[in-house]
Amino acid sequence: MYISWYGQSSFKIENKNTSVLLDPFSSKEVGLRGPNLKSDIVIFSKKINKGKISERDIFLIDGPGEYEVKNIFIYGFSFEEKKTIYLIEIDQIKIGYLGEINKLLKSEIIEKLSDIDLLIIPVGNKKTLLSPKKAMELIREIKPAIVIPSCYRLPDLQIPLEPLEKFLKEAGIKNFEPVNRLKVKKTELEKEKMKIIVLNKR
Repeated sequence: MYISWYGQSSFKIENKNTSVLLDPFSSKEVGLRGPNLKSDIVIFSKKINKGKISERDIFLIDGPGEYEVKNIFIYGFSFEEKKTIYLIEIDQIKIGYLGEINKLLKSEIIEKLSDIDLLIIPVGNKKTLLSPKKAMELIREIKPAIVIPSCYRLPDLQIPLEPLEKFLKEAGIKNFEPVNRLKVKKTELEKEKMKIIVLNKR
């Protein structure tokens, strides 16, 4: 399984058979080049105006529920009005996807994410998103094997966010090497040695 990042909370998760696109965005709204919508499954963490997306040959998810598409299991949990948190299981790897949450999770949602392998979490703003400190607090509660930070300052981004370095300092990381695309194998995951992986924007 591979994971790529397009900026903000937009990611693509793919294996040899299926691709899942998370939170694609409009370039005009964000300032970054948006991802291509060519995917089997598109997931939004908040309700959207489906428009032309619904006309494509795409399985579209934008709310709570249980879904099974091409041997991928997706569970959506209501976070607050119009926002959803997801647990995505692909190739026996469980991924917690928090979208663009701005406050800590309730205990019942944390419990549902307690056995995930990988967590995608926003880290860049204490007003509209989780602050670096709150993000680390939540990471320590969930205890995934891998953490991928999202939603932090990038060149050309029109949204005012904190730099990644603030989160890494909170996490105690001084040196890091971003990767273009993350390859994840279930057999290589070690929860006892949690890793924070930084992805380059595609």
